[in-house]
Amino acid sequence: MKIMLNQMLDEKGVSQNQLAKDTGISINTLRNLNHNRTSRISFDTLEKICIRLGCGVGDILSVSDN
Repeated sequence: MKIMLNQMLDEKGVSQNQLAKDTGISINTLRNLNHNRTSRISFDTLEKICIRLGCGVGDILSVSDN
């Protein structure tokens, strides 16, 4: 699984700090997601991100072939 949050943030013109403020998700959690340094992501976190960015889960998560 690859997390493509950084690309979505760039596309939407939203910073990690702004996303953290708007969603209540900690900046450390968002940084870890941006750098694929996490082994899990909660549905609640995904939902908050998708609602704020106006996107779907498939826009943020990608299944890798590895």
